[in-house]
Amino acid sequence: MPYFPIFIDLNSKPVLIVGGGAVALRKLQKLMPYGGRMTVVAPHILPELAAVPGVKLQKHCFSAADLRPRPALVIAATNDRETNRHISLLCQKRHIPVNVVDDPALCSFLFPALVRQGDFSAGICTGGASPVAAAYFKERLRELLPEGLDRILDWLASLRPAMKNAIPGQHNRSEVFRRLFDASMAKGEPLTQEEAECCMGGGAGDGAPLREGPASPGSAPLREGSVSPGSAPLREGPASPGSAPLREGPASPGGAPLREGFVSPGSVALVGAGCGTADLITLRGLRLLQQCQAVVYDDLIDPALLESAPESALRLYMGKRSGSHAASQEQIHQKLIELARSGLRVVRLKGGDPYLFGRGGEEMLALRAAGISCQEVPGIPSPMGIAAEAGIPLTHRGVSRGVHIVTAHTADTPDGLPEDFDALAGLSGTLVFLMGLERLPVIAARLAAAGKDKNTPGAVISGGNAPNPVRVRAPLFQLEQAARSAGASSPAIILVGDVAAMDLSAPAGPLAGKRIGVTGTREVAEKQLSAFRELGAEALWVLRLHVKELPMESDWQDVGERPGWIVLTSANGVRIFLERMKREGRDMTLLEKWKFAVIGAATGRMLARYGIKVDLCPRSFTSQALAAELAARAEPGERVVLLRSAMASSKLPKALRRDGFAVEEYSIYDVEREVCGDTLPVLDYLTFSSAGGVKLFLEQYGAIPRKTRCVCIGGVTADALSRYTEQPFLISREISAESVVEAVLRDG
Repeated sequence: MPYFPIFIDLNSKPVLIVGGGAVALRKLQKLMPYGGRMTVVAPHILPELAAVPGVKLQKHCFSAADLRPRPALVIAATNDRETNRHISLLCQKRHIPVNVVDDPALCSFLFPALVRQGDFSAGICTGGASPVAAAYFKERLRELLPEGLDRILDWLASLRPAMKNAIPGQHNRSEVFRRLFDASMAKGEPLTQEEAECCMGGGAGDGAPLREGPASPGSAPLREGSVSPGSAPLREGPASPGSAPLREGPASPGGAPLREGFVSPGSVALVGAGCGTADLITLRGLRLLQQCQAVVYDDLIDPALLESAPESALRLYMGKRSGSHAASQEQIHQKLIELARSGLRVVRLKGGDPYLFGRGGEEMLALRAAGISCQEVPGIPSPMGIAAEAGIPLTHRGVSRGVHIVTAHTADTPDGLPEDFDALAGLSGTLVFLMGLERLPVIAARLAAAGKDKNTPGAVISGGNAPNPVRVRAPLFQLEQAARSAGASSPAIILVGDVAAMDLSAPAGPLAGKRIGVTGTREVAEKQLSAFRELGAEALWVLRLHVKELPMESDWQDVGERPGWIVLTSANGVRIFLERMKREGRDMTLLEKWKFAVIGAATGRMLARYGIKVDLCPRSFTSQALAAELAARAEPGERVVLLRSAMASSKLPKALRRDGFAVEEYSIYDVEREVCGDTLPVLDYLTFSSAGGVKLFLEQYGAIPRKTRCVCIGGVTADALSRYTEQPFLISREISAESVVEAVLRDG
């Protein structure tokens, strides 16, 4: 049963900790920043605990008298269970919140895993089910918080009094604060006066300061005139360069309607996605991606990164690759400006690093010239990321003390190489050539002619998210022939230097080198994607499906009058059904009269999360098995209610009706695909988790790829796929993500 999270003001309130050991010390250290008047009661107290300033120490055994005056909360942290139990009973009798360490049954509240930064506090609780999970998510949350969050919150708090006077209307103030918060979070620190005024869309004006002095280093007083949206008369036309009045309607996908003339300045972040898997992006880049309203992405990014953008965010592909441009550089500039001027927070997601031969500098200049608020977030560039992926260090003690990164794609020279190219032959260290595979024969010949030893180790590597990964090592004079024999194709990097002979790569996983496409909803896909990636595969979410709740065809008012069997075939069905019952104020105790049948352990686990016992789950997770076992268990004429997807197969209800059951069918949800114009990448495997997913995949991509091995999650999905392809495919033994992964491992 989950615990309801609640935040308590402990400032100047009495707090009692019973126990003087290491556990009591840890609890004390977590509570101290919240300003309580701390008292510790124990016959023996650790010196480290006794040294904590401002704590009242009582060196005696606990007694009921220690609960006077009445504490705001009590922590029982002794090493005696009976003493802890006694404390718990006394506190609960007096309605005093009490936590007994490592004994949830005796607690009236649980001590959460805490994340704190300034006025920001987050508590994470798993209801005692898994402290390890709580610690895991605590660390993930800590990583996502910007280091300057405490200063950002202090700055925003300092603005509140003046904002309240300057901006009438709670809605207007909330909108202004939202934009200030978004901008300061993107920056990672409080805004300067100029940045804040740009963010709010107003000029500095000549009014009095909203507050005295800056709120934090780098910020300056805001004047009344700096806030024009919704507070002062609006000027005609845009309030600042790069922003324009918005018409009525939503400001962004999923946003609330804005009034006529309300200015909502947008911004652009040029974010380096790194070269390789999605988890190589920086924390700052990931945070911006998670908060964006539009993402304009490049070639050679891991498509898994797009999963981190909000579902409502606009996704726009504008890639540029040698010989194939989805858009010109000028078109990219104009699109970024257009999106920002419409009020959107835009992430321009670029492979590698935006500024290293990524034309990010040109985009930044164009945005600045248009008056758009913009920033750049570095990424791992291809010379570092691709070389490291192949186990080649660009520098190594005693081998290479320097690295030189050169473009081999220069337009103003006869052979496309830089004018001072020959000088590179005499440099020590590692040479890295980008965009030069077509010129590899010329590169090798000119280096040798300029004095480079023809036996110098070399490498050609096409890695990261390139469509045709290749790793070639050979002496300089044989490098071009080796690359051609291996079928190397662009994009690739060329390394020349002694480090190219090194291989420090990690042992490959069992699915290394495999590219696997996953289809399904986020809940289904994330489990498979994570498992495949841990095994070394490149896993892509190639078909994104969304669950849409449907109105029930009947109000089902007699839920408690004629109980029988409720049959659920998916975790989505469980969640939608029970949440609807709660939302409509139905008496949940009526469900206790029903028996529940499910297909699959995952569906059963979802029911258990709502405190409902599963009465029937067939050994074989198929419709036929469920129908057969239900026929054996149910009484003749017993009511059977089937709650499932609108796209579900008719096999189960037909089988149940053949066995004499009067089946009531309700389609309580549907599955929709996200419209996407991307082409399907070359895949080794493609997984399907529902019959509906097969149908939606074909609607998007037209056909099952001939050289791709498909994997179906169970017989119903397999039957659906068999209608569209004659190629052999795999079927998981159970309806679970783990079983799908096992099927691929067995096949490999």
